[in-house]
Amino acid sequence: MNEQISDYDLIKLFNKNKLFDLFNMTVLEVDTKIGNIKVEFDVDKKFCNPAGDVQGGIVSGMVDDATALAFIFQNHFKKRPPTIELKTNFLYPTKPGKVIGYGHVVKSGKNIVFLEGRLEQNNRTVVTATSTCCLLYTSPSPRDRQKCRMPSS
Repeated sequence: MNEQISDYDLIKLFNKNKLFDLFNMTVLEVDTKIGNIKVEFDVDKKFCNPAGDVQGGIVSGMVDDATALAFIFQNHFKKRPPTIELKTNFLYPTKPGKVIGYGHVVKSGKNIVFLEGRLEQNNRTVVTATSTCCLLYTSPSPRDRQKCRMPSS
């Protein structure tokens, strides 16, 4: 992908993708220079536990998407960050409906990437997260597969 493409055009291109329909996710804003992203989720009640809260694994997946996409957009889809570790803090229950997600690239090294993110609902932070990721190119080389112990195709 051309690195000269604008942040706005990256958002338009990405939002045409149906891959993230599971959480009804839309990218709202991105700043590829500093590695920030803002996304919106519209979470269906089918993802709720019997208490009416969105199940924790779903919420973890949402914040993981937000953090990873900050890195992916920053690198114009040439690199991706498979998660090695995700630390999720559940501050308040997340309810079905609109949720805003934020992702930020803290540091990107030669092999490891550090990301952070949060989810907000009704102007309140409901989840925070940090993640450590392995840095891979979108078409992993044999060296990249070995680095993250990925199976050969």
